[in-house]
Amino acid sequence: MAAVVLADDVPPPPEPITVEQAINDLLSMLYRIRHKLQTLIDYYIFPDVTPSAVSDYDPRLRILQTRLQSLSTLSYQKLPYIISNSDQVAGYYLNQVAEQMHNSVHGIQRIFTSHYDRDLEDRQPFIAIWDAITYKKSQIGGLGRLHPSNPRRLRAEDMRPNELGSFCRGALQISNGVDRGRISFLESRDLSEENRRKLKAFGGAFLTWQCPECSYRVRYHVSSSNTSNIYTTDEIRQHGGLAIKYRSLFLAKSHLYLPPPGTTTRVIDLRRRNSKILIPSQLKYGCVFCFAHGHDLVRHRSAFTTPQALAEHIALRHTRPTPPTLMLHLFSVAIEGKLDDARKRWDVNLL
Repeated sequence: MAAVVLADDVPPPPEPITVEQAINDLLSMLYRIRHKLQTLIDYYIFPDVTPSAVSDYDPRLRILQTRLQSLSTLSYQKLPYIISNSDQVAGYYLNQVAEQMHNSVHGIQRIFTSHYDRDLEDRQPFIAIWDAITYKKSQIGGLGRLHPSNPRRLRAEDMRPNELGSFCRGALQISNGVDRGRISFLESRDLSEENRRKLKAFGGAFLTWQCPECSYRVRYHVSSSNTSNIYTTDEIRQHGGLAIKYRSLFLAKSHLYLPPPGTTTRVIDLRRRNSKILIPSQLKYGCVFCFAHGHDLVRHRSAFTTPQALAEHIALRHTRPTPPTLMLHLFSVAIEGKLDDARKRWDVNLL
């Protein structure tokens, strides 16, 4: 006769959790795994030489620890402003770490059971940690539904209106895979001398990508039909002495809101009960990496007037250490030309 499962026996759904809590909990579990591994080595192996099949586990666990510590440097309150579904995205990377922790626990216990103590199969020294990881994975899975950092589940472009000193809605759209920019041919009279030299050397044409939400535009060179848009152009920008290369697409993803030419902004000072006219800021680019780490966009620190100033900042501040894997993947950042997927194209290459 089949067993009857009572409603009371159904386990309750996992408690909601924030990304920060999940990171801290996984770090604590990693410490417990490493401690228990060392305890087993001391009890069953020391002072003999530890086989590589056992000793190799701790370096792997340290790598997972480094990944979690890197993810912990991000601000999950600011991340929704530039990355749609940021909690769900973070949950994907946390789940990968948790899965590898599960594999490590299983592998360590199997080695010690097979080669040192058969009774460990019954005692299951890692069972509490295994169950804790299992429950944590179920909580992490809820991040895609609950979005604790963004309860209203707004897209990044809808989190705030277009305003001076902030990333433009058009930049957020293209960063999140929704490109509504307009492409136009650059007239000969608008070409610079450098543009003309490039056309003479390589042929092709210059096009501009224009933001659908503000007056920002960026030009790029195309030389053949299969490189005829901002995603596929072969044009690479770099500046002498800087350990960074990048594409125009990255500039489009990094641009700040630029009001139409001639626009001024009136700011009201409630304390003095008067108002003053402000000329629109000339800041054009914000550092997505600084912002993701919780920093406001501040002139000369994380917001810049030229592509070269932005590139100088990234080369100086974000190559040692590099941004967390989450940011590398979402903004197509390569390290010395290498991406996580060799079939993809990089937007930024840190040399």
